Amino acid sequence: MMRPQLVAMAIVMLLAVICGSGTGSLVEVPEVTQAPPLPPRNPRNNQTRSRMPNNFRGLAAPTSPPRCDYRELMTNLHDRVGVLVTLDEDQRHRLEVIDKKLDQLVESSSAKMESMKAQQMDFLQRLDSFEHIQRLSRNTLDELKGETDQVFGPRRVRELKHKLNNRNKMKVLSRTARDIPQSQYALSGGQVLNETNLNLSERLDALATLLASTAINVRSVQVEVGNLAKVIRRQTRVIHGKGQKASVSQSPIFYGPAGQSVPNSCAFHILAVDGILKIQLTPESESFYVSCDGDWTVILSRTSDDVNFERGWLDYRDGFGNLAGDFFIGLNKLHALTSSGLYELRIALEDFSGNVAYASYSLFAIGSERESFPLILLGKFQDNPLIPAGDSLSYHAGARFSTVDHDNDNCLDCNCALKHKGAGWYSNCAKSNVFGQYLPNAQTGETGMWWDTFAGQNSLKKVRWMIRPVAESLDDARR
Repeated sequence: MMRPQLVAMAIVMLLAVICGSGTGSLVEVPEVTQAPPLPPRNPRNNQTRSRMPNNFRGLAAPTSPPRCDYRELMTNLHDRVGVLVTLDEDQRHRLEVIDKKLDQLVESSSAKMESMKAQQMDFLQRLDSFEHIQRLSRNTLDELKGETDQVFGPRRVRELKHKLNNRNKMKVLSRTARDIPQSQYALSGGQVLNETNLNLSERLDALATLLASTAINVRSVQVEVGNLAKVIRRQTRVIHGKGQKASVSQSPIFYGPAGQSVPNSCAFHILAVDGILKIQLTPESESFYVSCDGDWTVILSRTSDDVNFERGWLDYRDGFGNLAGDFFIGLNKLHALTSSGLYELRIALEDFSGNVAYASYSLFAIGSERESFPLILLGKFQDNPLIPAGDSLSYHAGARFSTVDHDNDNCLDCNCALKHKGAGWYSNCAKSNVFGQYLPNAQTGETGMWWDTFAGQNSLKKVRWMIRPVAESLDDARR
């Protein structure tokens, strides 16, 4: 870093030495005192001596030394040294920016690795659940087979009976044609049936016999299925107790919108089982399960640290957790819900001291994945008749959704999702962090789960987000 300055100082010293040597004082030779002239001895010798050139008449006048302007030289060198120092500082600043970006890249990569590990663990858990369901299905199938054998006899005996019936039918189909005189088959034109006509008649007869036997087999299979259904219903009654009607073969009755067999919101929560309801927004869309709290649809529930919320984009897009516990419904489903009608939002908060408060907004909707799921609609904050929690969400209105591996915030020098250890609609970071870490017993910090206008940055114990159609949309749905 200091090499350009050292080189410049060396050049200055060298030029100073050169200028000093060029302008240094000359050693002056002292003047020689002339002796009194001797008397001339020989005039010829004197003439000869006077004709000879005298090389010792005196020292030549020294030429004027080259002029060296120190000030101009030092000014130019000072300017150049200043330029070098500026370039050095610029390079140092660039290196610091590069180091900072490398650190952010390392943090983002580590977050992505953690997200991938969490997804892998979730996949392994789902695989274990699938294997468990498969084992239960096999056991149930074995039990049904055993009950069927008790009703209709051993399976091997039934297979032998079917084989014998099939052989008898094949014998009937392959019977030989009787020899009948051709006079009995005389036609109106004096023609009789030849061998080809007889073969065609036999084929038609065989086909009719095959169709009749197929119909008999289908009927027998239907009878067996009906008997098996009776056995299943009887076993179901035994399991659920006497007098309780089995609902295996009964389809649920739904008095909802015309032309729709599945409810489209928690407004029909009376049909829910343990708070879980299967809804279908439109007849063409796919149905999915939601958690209902009365006529409110729960989209986020956090009551413990059982579920990790520091996840990547794919998890938040599709949803994760257990509808009967802690979960997030997923951005795709939330967009489908809020784009199917007008919805209002209610947020229930509770701290570790047992204080409960609510925040309500008249409207709520998010955009699609192509737009990074922005918070495109957030209505007016409503003072709840219960304990108000204050407005800590309006600051995030219009912001796009960010995760640890998808930075969509407005912060140029930071990643808010990494900073707060979670996800959300960050707008140059946050005034609430409901997707942050679950920190027990009111620990403070930006990475926790907090609501600024309720308890500052003290961690919360419970958070629940719920939406429902506004009054007009709800009345239309019920009509």
